[in-house]
Amino acid sequence: MMENTENKLQKYLKILKGGTVEYLISTPLYLNNSLTLYQCGWENCRPGHSFGPAVRPHYLFHYVLRGTGTFVSCGKEYKISPGQGFLICPGDSTVYTADEQTPWDYCWFGFDGYEAETILKRCGLSLDAPVYTDHSNGSMEENLKKLILLFEDGSYNEYAAIGQLYLVFSGMILPDRDHTGSFDKSYADKAVDFIRHNYTYDIHITDIARHIGIDRTYLYRIFMKVHHMSPQKYLIRFRLDTACHMLRNSAMPIGEIACSCGFGDVPAFYKHFRNCYGCTPADYRRK
Repeated sequence: MMENTENKLQKYLKILKGGTVEYLISTPLYLNNSLTLYQCGWENCRPGHSFGPAVRPHYLFHYVLRGTGTFVSCGKEYKISPGQGFLICPGDSTVYTADEQTPWDYCWFGFDGYEAETILKRCGLSLDAPVYTDHSNGSMEENLKKLILLFEDGSYNEYAAIGQLYLVFSGMILPDRDHTGSFDKSYADKAVDFIRHNYTYDIHITDIARHIGIDRTYLYRIFMKVHHMSPQKYLIRFRLDTACHMLRNSAMPIGEIACSCGFGDVPAFYKHFRNCYGCTPADYRRK
């Protein structure tokens, strides 16, 4: 009979007793950089065990299974109990400490990606609101344990891990909220990601809209709201910024740079460049 998730985790925590199990993803899961998993694990903390002050390069979420402790972020101290979690944001200096009498055990996972901020907003989490309380009737905790045990069992693959991470977040999303702004930001991020990977080709705004599954008019409204410019202008500016980098840092012929940045012909490249920077690409390179 297959051992259930809770019993397996309890067994590992008893073995640890004051120790840590951490799985570092040596090759981060880049299958879809909208969401990337960097690490996960759990820890059975000793009384008073503390970590920090420290700064992390990506998001890190801890979920308390049992016991209590404190989390300090942006000068504020939060008391964290079982069924709660806390979010560490990139660049934020934090400290977290296990209680002396009832030290906590927790699971954690580190992640990032262009969807991360949108997902966290839907979970009610941010730098100013870093504490999470589970209202999923245990499904979030169950999925988090399954995520970590994927690595313990050695049975994971990239798709399984990212899929399980999405299931964790599915249990964290707050109900009955207006997510229009979050969806707009997510669509805009996906469009920018498509531009970043395809700007060198002859792509059009309809291609971008079709890729993310929305109407071209809706895409225009989203870009005006999020980036304060049309998607067409954003695409041109992205190509021009890339061309400037090439002009500064390479000896490539200007015609080759124009082609590499997605401009169909050199005269069109010169026209857009002069309109944006007030000089020709050749003058820009000399300066």
